[in-house]
Amino acid sequence: MGTSASKQLFDSAGSNDVVKLRSLIKEGIDVNMTAGPEGITALHAAAEKGHQRTVALLLENGAEVDRKTAVRTVYILGDQTAEYGAASQEGRAALYIAAKRGHVEVVKSLLEHGGDIETNRKDRCTPLYYAAKKGHVEVAQFLIDSTAALEASSIDGTTPLMIAAQKGRPVMVEVLIDRGANVEACRKLGITPLAVAAIEGHLEVVKHLLANAHASFTSTSQDGSTQIVNAAAQTYSDVADAIAELENPDKQLTMDKVKKAFMF
Repeated sequence: MGTSASKQLFDSAGSNDVVKLRSLIKEGIDVNMTAGPEGITALHAAAEKGHQRTVALLLENGAEVDRKTAVRTVYILGDQTAEYGAASQEGRAALYIAAKRGHVEVVKSLLEHGGDIETNRKDRCTPLYYAAKKGHVEVAQFLIDSTAALEASSIDGTTPLMIAAQKGRPVMVEVLIDRGANVEACRKLGITPLAVAAIEGHLEVVKHLLANAHASFTSTSQDGSTQIVNAAAQTYSDVADAIAELENPDKQLTMDKVKKAFMF
């Protein structure tokens, strides 16, 4: 089968045309053929679109579940443009793509067929990391229930909880905390989820971290600064107020002292 067959394969995968796909499979098409040098497979295309039936059919007929794309690949699916890959020499597996897009049924199918739950790129970001980053709660819950590592961090030490805090995802933060995520996890310079949330001005996330998880307000970075000093002049008065109101009273942090630390 030549170029025409390849186009038919990718068109059917991208449009969720399982009837056409079954016909191509019956004719003996290689479901793992790739689109040019980029390494895109029909499974990647279907995972990107959230086409669970197509994903399942491909997997049942020999699609390689952990095959990765190349760097910054763009493939045209009809009049749609889907981007795969990023700043990585490894590319992305279908599970990674589906988790990032929030396609929980596709994630389930891929894991049921042996997908690597910790698949990652050179930056070490996992499917759970990207589900947390994008706020896909159902995907994150399923991944955690399927034994995804809660503390698997990116190359700079950013955990799923930290990226959820940074992006202002209060529901995701609450889910991760409830499942046992470490609220004191630190990345470079000793920055914790609470520090990141404060710096970004995410009030609801700050409240969750302080009230629900007792996150340490005074964790110090390598230069000896507290989280408040790290956040100084970069955050918001309502966050400072929340920290002052919710912090453990025995630390004797008044609202005035907190605001002074923020240099308001």
